[in-house]
Amino acid sequence: MKGTECPTPPLRWLVDRPIWENQWPLPHDKLVALRELVQEQLEQGHLEPSTTPWNTPVFCIKKKSGKWRLLQDLRKINAVMEGMGTLQAGMPSPTMLPADWPVLIVDLKDCFFTIPLHPDDRPKFAFMVPTINNAEPAQRYQWRVLPQGMRNSPMLCQWYVARALSGVCKRFPDAHVYHYMDDILVATPTQEELLRLQPQLLNALHSQGLQVAPEKVQQQPPWKYLGVKILERTIRCQEVQFVQSVKTLNDAQKLPQAIASGKNTQFSLRPKNNQEPVQGPTVFTDGSGKTGKAIVTWQDGSEWQVLEGHEDGSAQLVELKAAVMAFEKFSQEPFNLITDSAYVADIAQRLSCSVLKEVSNPALFDLLKALWCAIQARVHPYYVLHVRSHTNLPGFVAEGNARADKLANPAWVAPQPDVLAQAKASHGFFHQNAHTLQKQFQLTATEARELVESCDDCHALGAPLPAGVNPRGLKALDLWQTDVTQVAEFGWLKYVHVTVDTFSSAMWASAHTGEKARDVIAHWRQAFAVLGIPSAVKTDNGPAYASQQVRQFLQSWGVSHNFGIPHSLTGQAIVERNHGTLKRVLQKQKWGMQGETPHSRLARALYTINHLTVAQNSNNPVILNHHLSLQASDGEQQPRAKVRVRNLVTKQWEGPYDLTAMGRGNACVSTDTGTRWLPSKCVRPDLRPQRQNSADRQGGSRDQLESHQVDESSSHHSDDSSTNSD
Repeated sequence: MKGTECPTPPLRWLVDRPIWENQWPLPHDKLVALRELVQEQLEQGHLEPSTTPWNTPVFCIKKKSGKWRLLQDLRKINAVMEGMGTLQAGMPSPTMLPADWPVLIVDLKDCFFTIPLHPDDRPKFAFMVPTINNAEPAQRYQWRVLPQGMRNSPMLCQWYVARALSGVCKRFPDAHVYHYMDDILVATPTQEELLRLQPQLLNALHSQGLQVAPEKVQQQPPWKYLGVKILERTIRCQEVQFVQSVKTLNDAQKLPQAIASGKNTQFSLRPKNNQEPVQGPTVFTDGSGKTGKAIVTWQDGSEWQVLEGHEDGSAQLVELKAAVMAFEKFSQEPFNLITDSAYVADIAQRLSCSVLKEVSNPALFDLLKALWCAIQARVHPYYVLHVRSHTNLPGFVAEGNARADKLANPAWVAPQPDVLAQAKASHGFFHQNAHTLQKQFQLTATEARELVESCDDCHALGAPLPAGVNPRGLKALDLWQTDVTQVAEFGWLKYVHVTVDTFSSAMWASAHTGEKARDVIAHWRQAFAVLGIPSAVKTDNGPAYASQQVRQFLQSWGVSHNFGIPHSLTGQAIVERNHGTLKRVLQKQKWGMQGETPHSRLARALYTINHLTVAQNSNNPVILNHHLSLQASDGEQQPRAKVRVRNLVTKQWEGPYDLTAMGRGNACVSTDTGTRWLPSKCVRPDLRPQRQNSADRQGGSRDQLESHQVDESSSHHSDDSSTNSD
């Protein structure tokens, strides 16, 4: 065997004791094949006799061609061998080759069996050839070359072949030499240089004992290398054929090869739906549920062509039928589809890369299936555009859409009733409120209100409560809201008491074993220590909050206690909404706090809400706004804007009154009867001419009204759905 003058590096072992594993018994046919294979390897110089204390079993398998293959079970040897890693992170990509360069591809024959194994490591890879009926001592041999199945054989192969190619790479620095295991690719700028390089490459390989398979030397395109097909200017992936039935070891070995060939290949779908108009006819579609007509129209030269179909059902079904007709008509060319149905436009754009799911409506499913099949069968792109109908805009698109609309609709349409009659008929079916009727049918406020009042059903139910908002504090610690929610995953500490400052939105929460008076008091003690002592606390009418013990506790701290309307779900809207905020934060942080106590989870959630939440129109977190409000001095009283307030009972505007604060969706007004919180829609600046001079002096202009916007920290949660102003 050649190449022994350049031995491979020695292997490193994890143990000093030898590994001995007895040889398995083999059938007669496999034993005969084993002896023939061993004799063949001895003649080629790959084996030598051995007396080492190491031994692992060998066996034979029959290949698809009918020949036998020698294998050795090296699992025990690999387990005590130190891995050497890999010299290449992946396969080289031929896409980096310059265009029009001549290429030479060489495949080494039996690469492992031509690379010498270090002499000190040969005894570790010994095996024995058993005899029939143990008639004589078994013959023992050891490998002189890299054995198949040894964990470091690929790395040693890379190292050995790279050393053999190093001289060629130095003599031809302009050549591109790619080498992966036993596959070698060489590309040069000219054919002459490649002809000079080829004999030197073969001599360098032969000098190291590496044999080249003549039948696998590729000199003409197309070249096949590492799963790709290389042409003069392009590179394509080879067709991969997966083995359907794995019956032999050879079939099993093809599976990872096929998978590895596509490992670095990026697959992507090419949608047939273009994002820009395509070169082709522009087709307009429309449909009418009244007539069942499905219309497809397009301009052919100077004439308009029409394709008409029929579909029973809703307008969406008829519009979908028209789209199916268009795709079937223009299946062999690109085209632009114009429709005034957003439903059809959305479906036509998404079906090209979608999987169709069966729906309960048979007619709809048949149309969807027909459209899906028509799109999947296309080889040409298409473009879909949704336009609004009845716009009276100039241009070809509006003209074509109007033409399709006229063709789909009936030639004669019965006269529609007047607007007031339409509104009355609609209210008799839906029972909308007056505000909705006013917006929907462009009625006056008086007409809409009288129409609702004339309805016996709506009149019998009575009018709803007037709109309102939750009262809020005008500064930090002015008014709190407290309530209890349950977090089931906290176990015996599932009762979470929550307090929120209605001005700053600062929150405190604590987990307890119940919702009794002692739990409420314990929660407030913690809240006082963190946020401060409030002027007032608002709660519901629960037995714990109404108890004598809680009343005495608040009196001792000088805190007034307010109750909401009994059985009202919106009186505590601010704290109720904060329940949801707290639970969402707890859920988001759940997976990062496995095994933590409920108190630890609450601490992190409260830190996130108070310290890491910055309200809109503010540069400070919630807790900082809370404390800055406490530090702010009253100073000189600033002039307040004058506003007028709408009386929801008399529908009249009253005032002017002083505007105390205004947030998003709410306003606080100082009236003759005291401070009132109202929806912002019921408050407007007092800009009447007779009060203009006074309003200007007192800050009643619109600019002053807008300058009294409260800090977003107090208005961040103002868009609640409460309907009481207690």
